[in-house]
Amino acid sequence: MTGGTYQPLARSSSDDIHFTHTPAYPPSSPTPPHSHGRAGRGVLLVVARWVLMGLGALSLAHFLLLAVLPSHAGDKYRSTVGLGSSSSSATSWASSAEAADLAQKLAPGSGQPGLFFRDPAPGHSAAAFWKLAEQEIRDSGRDTCNDQLGRALVDAYGRSKTLYCSSGSASAPFTLDALKAGTHHHWEPSEPVPEDERRQAALCMPVHRDDVSKWWPFAASPCVSTNLRPGKSKGKFTGEGVDVSAAQCKVTEDGERLKHEMGHEVFLGSVINPADEDEGECSERIEHTLVLIHRQDQWNPFHVAEDLITTLVTLFIADAAVPGIQKERLQLVFTDNYAMDGNHFTALYDRMGAWAPRRLQLDPWTEGTCFTNVIHSVGAGASLLSAMGVGKSNRCASSITWAAAHYYRHLFGLLPRSLRKQAAETATEVSEPLQSASAADEDDSAVPDVEKRAARTNPVNILWLSRAKLDAYAQAHNDWSPWRDVRKLHNEKEVLARVRLGLEEMCAAGPSDAFPNGCVYEDAQDVPETWPNDAAHASGPVPVRFATLDPTVHALETQVHFLGHTSVLVGQHGGAMGLGLFLPPGEGALIELQVHEVSGNFHFEHIAFQTGHVYEPVRIEQTVDVDAVWDVVRRHVEEEAKKVY
Repeated sequence: MTGGTYQPLARSSSDDIHFTHTPAYPPSSPTPPHSHGRAGRGVLLVVARWVLMGLGALSLAHFLLLAVLPSHAGDKYRSTVGLGSSSSSATSWASSAEAADLAQKLAPGSGQPGLFFRDPAPGHSAAAFWKLAEQEIRDSGRDTCNDQLGRALVDAYGRSKTLYCSSGSASAPFTLDALKAGTHHHWEPSEPVPEDERRQAALCMPVHRDDVSKWWPFAASPCVSTNLRPGKSKGKFTGEGVDVSAAQCKVTEDGERLKHEMGHEVFLGSVINPADEDEGECSERIEHTLVLIHRQDQWNPFHVAEDLITTLVTLFIADAAVPGIQKERLQLVFTDNYAMDGNHFTALYDRMGAWAPRRLQLDPWTEGTCFTNVIHSVGAGASLLSAMGVGKSNRCASSITWAAAHYYRHLFGLLPRSLRKQAAETATEVSEPLQSASAADEDDSAVPDVEKRAARTNPVNILWLSRAKLDAYAQAHNDWSPWRDVRKLHNEKEVLARVRLGLEEMCAAGPSDAFPNGCVYEDAQDVPETWPNDAAHASGPVPVRFATLDPTVHALETQVHFLGHTSVLVGQHGGAMGLGLFLPPGEGALIELQVHEVSGNFHFEHIAFQTGHVYEPVRIEQTVDVDAVWDVVRRHVEEEAKKVY
């Protein structure tokens, strides 16, 4: 096994269980020493060459600060924005030297648009985005509702950790210092299993045992286990609803209480049967860390957004209980019917983990499979988008959901604007538009807003999410329902025509308060390659672009491409609005068109406020008042044009 040595993780304060990890990235190569010339001029030339080479490399590294964003000494996490905000901006988290060192540790290809890569340690990368999200939320002064949907929630899970089962005695819990996960890359049944690797344990983190998190609406308990082995009952381990006979892993007294507390909710303790005293034989031994995931949906974007966020929550909770496990090289395992057939989101999940995800429906465990470290995810009963009540409006920012947006966007090469700006400020060879934008960023605190916007205004991209082709398909394939029928728009073409005409007339009218240098309308349906150009314009009219997208007929990469560069998202209530997770966090607006029948459902309000977007619901009839919708769109286009990101 290449890629580093294996060291025991820090000891858990309550149970002395040790989990080991494989470093996610190989050690950095030594930095070449600077040459020393004999003359001062020679020294300057050599130093200049190295500096320019380093800065050039930084400008090409889209993922510059990601693994990254290291904690500053003494910078303790504030649980609410009301406790004060940091004076440092999100663009100054790491020095150029730190970025240069970290660039060597990143997954090859990460942050490069259009280039497929896998993030071997998604928990590690997502944790870096989490720090960035917290900084951005603090800087913007958004309300986190006492951090109920942020680090305070994860820390509460971590404080509630309990030893669910162990093969050691209660008075002398065992350690796993000798565990060498991943050293037997292709283990054969004839190879003996070391004694230390026969010992088993499972830590679980119930949500209701801490005062900070007991408000959570459902019983939930993610777990981390090590060395689970089959017993002679030969049960198949899937993590959901299937009996497992884990030899010698005895449920503790606290574990029995937890099983009672969980009731019928699925967690590791509801599928493990430790009654078998004898160990079965290992027919397959999986020696890298697995993340077991239970799915809700394979194609509804909102439900998938919930799953994506919950996956990161699980990784964050696991690290809170077992510090350092987020640096593991991971493999996702889908435990239910999350197969390839009809799955719209395979392209996303295939980018997470060092190995391609395992789908147990297609590739089940062999009988007698043994495991080393396993992270068992929380169930799908509630997510951060729904836990505070689907029918209850709340406008809380969530650093976790915000971080999830950053993380999943980066898998498709979309970097936060703040990090792109830092790359532009530190590099010498960058595009002219970005140079102009960063130069204006140096010190413009005393410049009036209108002058700032005249100097550098970002393009405004308006995206309409359509259901027309989905509706047509459902009607043609006997999949129509009253719920679909009440949301079908009778005059969508007229609405789109009105928006296009309105944008064209707005720009033809010349300069305005929103566009001091005027704007130019571009129909991105005709010229789609213009859509991703979001660099600030130093002078001249600002592009205002419009496009429609029907997720039913486009690959996920195309959907993310459009959402990732959208300033104003417009769509009617439906699962496709869950694609709002891919909007740039902290930027833009989400307009939700609502017929009467969907009132009282706040799914998309939650996703908007948790990720820092302006949100407006608009009541419509199935025959839409086209002028009323255009007025709302126009207002948000002008408001976005006035912002300087």
